[in-house]
Amino acid sequence: MIGSAALFLVALTGAGQLRAVEALPPALTLQGEAAAPSAWSMDVGLRVTRYGLDGGALRRNRWLAQSATRATDATPATPAAAAAAVTTAATTEAPAAAAGGTCETCDIDCETCRESDRQARYVMRRRASLLRTHRAFGIAAWGSLVVTEALGTILAINRPTWFGDGACASDSSAFGCGSNLLGSLHQASAFLTTGLYTTAGILAIAAPDPDNASVGDDRASSTLRLHKTLAWVHGVGMILMPILGIVGASVNDPEVGRAFRTIHTGVGYATLGALSWAMYLELF
Repeated sequence: MIGSAALFLVALTGAGQLRAVEALPPALTLQGEAAAPSAWSMDVGLRVTRYGLDGGALRRNRWLAQSATRATDATPATPAAAAAAVTTAATTEAPAAAAGGTCETCDIDCETCRESDRQARYVMRRRASLLRTHRAFGIAAWGSLVVTEALGTILAINRPTWFGDGACASDSSAFGCGSNLLGSLHQASAFLTTGLYTTAGILAIAAPDPDNASVGDDRASSTLRLHKTLAWVHGVGMILMPILGIVGASVNDPEVGRAFRTIHTGVGYATLGALSWAMYLELF
């Protein structure tokens, strides 16, 4: 009899403890430092569903529920304790939110966080896409500029400059002296180069840069700053070359034409050098 009574008391006590464990508080609130949203609390709140810590998981893991409940009774002193509090606050109301088909309720606006994350991913994908296209147009513009400079060099050798009267003055049968075909090809190549270069520049300006990639002491940031500096050099050159070429070809004074033709050639080589350096940084 005594043994049976003892077993009955133990069973009754166990059932009472089980009911006490099952009686979780209907709502949990954060206090003190844990109530203020932060980077780590945001991350914990957004990972609740991912790791399966929903209402069913809490009911199956009563030890986790009790530990999280105790963590919210007092002000958490460490980020780990506050993270447990944020997890519990988000998971206790997850079933009701799931029933309504909306974001689970927590101390931060979860839907806003998700939207911000989606927006950030979209911005970075857009930046990567624009920069890939910018690189393709930049390489095409560099190749076109090489052809333009090669044709311009032949024209500079044939025509009067500060370095001489030109090959055509002494030998009319020299290459490119018999017709204006070389000049037409040079002009067409210059127009193509300008179009490709302008497109590449517009794409580079349009690419978003939310992280200020050129700010910092690392190698990538330093390389990007140098790339931007070179862009100013070859950008100014791409503006000056058409102006110098048009003026040099249209003036009637031979000496003025000689000066503009010489400066035009020098600016062309400087521009090609700066753009080649920028392409090297871009590719290697």
